[in-house]
Amino acid sequence: MDRYTKGFVLASLIYFFLAAILGIWMGLAETGEWVKFAHIHFNLLGFMAMMIYGVGYFILPRFNARNLKWPQLVPFHFYCANLGLIGMVFTSSERPSAGFALFALLSVVSVFLFAINLGVTLAAPQEPEEEEESIQAEPEPKIVITAETRMGEVLTKWPQTLDILVNNGFQPLADAEHREKVKGLPVTLGMACERHGLDADLIVSLLNKAVASIASEKRAAHPQPAPLQTIQGKLQQGDVIGQQHVIGDILTVYPATEKVFKKYYGSACFSCPGQATESVRQSAMMHNVDEKNILAELNEVAGIGHEYI
Repeated sequence: MDRYTKGFVLASLIYFFLAAILGIWMGLAETGEWVKFAHIHFNLLGFMAMMIYGVGYFILPRFNARNLKWPQLVPFHFYCANLGLIGMVFTSSERPSAGFALFALLSVVSVFLFAINLGVTLAAPQEPEEEEESIQAEPEPKIVITAETRMGEVLTKWPQTLDILVNNGFQPLADAEHREKVKGLPVTLGMACERHGLDADLIVSLLNKAVASIASEKRAAHPQPAPLQTIQGKLQQGDVIGQQHVIGDILTVYPATEKVFKKYYGSACFSCPGQATESVRQSAMMHNVDEKNILAELNEVAGIGHEYI
């Protein structure tokens, strides 16, 4: 709970205590009219209303997976409600009076602020959940040989291209001793083509095609595992845990995640019937927990091996 939401709950308990004291006083002695007024209003606008304000602000938006429309109005509501109630009690013996009317108006305004803020929040159409990004395998860097590439680099990085070079005008490279000598020279592919009277563009094109073919053969021989996809709906083994997945399903598929839920939500989470229907997003909002933090830890414990983004 934030400062003012918690403040409403604490104020509610204080008013409840004051109302109880006034009730005992009324039962033991003759009291003035203002005591009865204070007893009634501490119970209604103090205990009951303040408790509804605090719990309502905290619970209702979260139950509906929404954020409060105007959180900046909550502090104003808090002071307005308390000043209005206390002022009404202290000026009740003077009513009707301008002072009492002013404090009564503050109380009415506080009720209006709560009703309009929470009402608009709950009535607003629910925003669609953001689609979680699929975790993609990193693309292989694109390899490009140009006329400025050193001959030594070509022979060292892509020795498979030797036959192409030998068969297209670089016959001396067939000799191993000569190749080792070339590897140590600062001669570029373009310079070598010019020295041998060869078409540099043709040689570069042939080499790049060969390199692409080699890379393709490597991928075919050693296929990469398919990237994990976030599956909408029922969670299955191997799926990335997302904000839309239900807590009960996560615990069933990945039992090791129990310690993460216990860390953020406490032990009571496992006896709560809400785990059968509440998603990670709803529960995170309910417990005022950062959604991305808990998802990152859930996926880590589940052994997915990827950081949730």
